[in-house]
Amino acid sequence: MFNPLKSVVLLAIVTFGIGGCMSPKSFVDPAYPKVSYDQITKRQSPLRLNLTVEFQRNGEHLPKVDSTLRDNTERVLRASGVIVPVSDASEGQIRVVVNNIADRGAAAAKGFGTGLTFGLVGTTVTDAYEMAVAITANGKTVERVAVKHALHTAIGNTAIPEGLETMPPNAAFERVLEQMVLRVLQDIQSKGELSRYHLPLFFETDQLSRANPSLQGTLRLSAAHP
Repeated sequence: MFNPLKSVVLLAIVTFGIGGCMSPKSFVDPAYPKVSYDQITKRQSPLRLNLTVEFQRNGEHLPKVDSTLRDNTERVLRASGVIVPVSDASEGQIRVVVNNIADRGAAAAKGFGTGLTFGLVGTTVTDAYEMAVAITANGKTVERVAVKHALHTAIGNTAIPEGLETMPPNAAFERVLEQMVLRVLQDIQSKGELSRYHLPLFFETDQLSRANPSLQGTLRLSAAHP
């Protein structure tokens, strides 16, 4: 399983040999908008797409992390009710690339300073992430690039912004990934993309049919073949 401590967080902790003296606490960057599953409209028939993933650190592929990225991406997609990952690519595919942008030099310097005080003076290191998504379905491709998020990890005796939930670094990574995937799905739905008949996915067919009874037949057809 992937653990973000193997990136800049681990580097900061072990730089001065103090790994056993402190427990890191991570939190999700509050500057980015939050999206809940309730804000995503489930499809009556979710798209059955083949999922491929790639995890990178500073643009370099780290294959050993791909399985963890895949597992967590599958979990979010299935829970969204929009896409069901399948092994067959006959109905389309979704590719997710996540790049961890880490400043190793800064992390080492912070870890050295924290180590000199044995954790009495703490520090905070940051893991930034960028996601790129390409979805091919119904004969069209939709892409989103540079979807950004970040997590911060406090090491030693350092203050954490008030009101923020702290968690283990691996849980914070899962939360960040979830938010990036949901933001992509929400944006795609808001623009009515991936809908075969180009009806925005956030419209309920029963509401539209009541508003315009002449559309009932068309809407039934669209609901049967989303």
